[in-house]
Amino acid sequence: MARRLEKEKGYVLLDQYRNPSNPKAHYEGTAQEIYDQCGGKVDMAVFTTGTGGTMAGVAKRLKELLPNIVIVGVDPYGSILADPSVPLDPKPYLVEGIGYDFVPDVCERKYVDRWVKSADKESFALASEVHREEALLVGGSSGAAMWGVLQAAKDLRPDQRCVVVFPDGIRNYMTKFPDKNWLVENGLEEGEVTRPTYGSLEAQLEEAKKKTVGV
Repeated sequence: MARRLEKEKGYVLLDQYRNPSNPKAHYEGTAQEIYDQCGGKVDMAVFTTGTGGTMAGVAKRLKELLPNIVIVGVDPYGSILADPSVPLDPKPYLVEGIGYDFVPDVCERKYVDRWVKSADKESFALASEVHREEALLVGGSSGAAMWGVLQAAKDLRPDQRCVVVFPDGIRNYMTKFPDKNWLVENGLEEGEVTRPTYGSLEAQLEEAKKKTVGV
């Protein structure tokens, strides 16, 4: 229905998976910002890939400006974007916003020089480390991007520069990987589930009950 209506006057289908404006925005904006802020010196750029719009747009422009740059794509286990010819692993993954069981139209894989596969445990652990060490409140896919950096940047010399794009924030995941109970329940950390978690609504209600006893 939506695809039929978009052909008629007065209708627009945004569709981030097919819309060329997705990579175009990053070609014209994000890529130029990276180039300018780095003074034109970027040897490697690392991206997680969902729709692929950020990766495709930035990579296309940076390769025009810096022909020798290495573009690294990060793709979770369970997704086919790194290699569509490999049968899909049916195991689900918990990091949100990256990877698919199909290749979006805007995901131009030809710009990627190397792929790194990522797993939930390392992605969430690195996101939490970025919180502690850099005070950047990133989400799980940013942790996956950091994993990609740690793997790919091993090939760089000390005088070379690697840029990574952190595509998400923690806002939508506050009850997930920042909560140890959630990590334990999903097999990402050892230990026992303890409820309620400090700061949760349950904890506040329990505390309120204690204060009202005997009143």
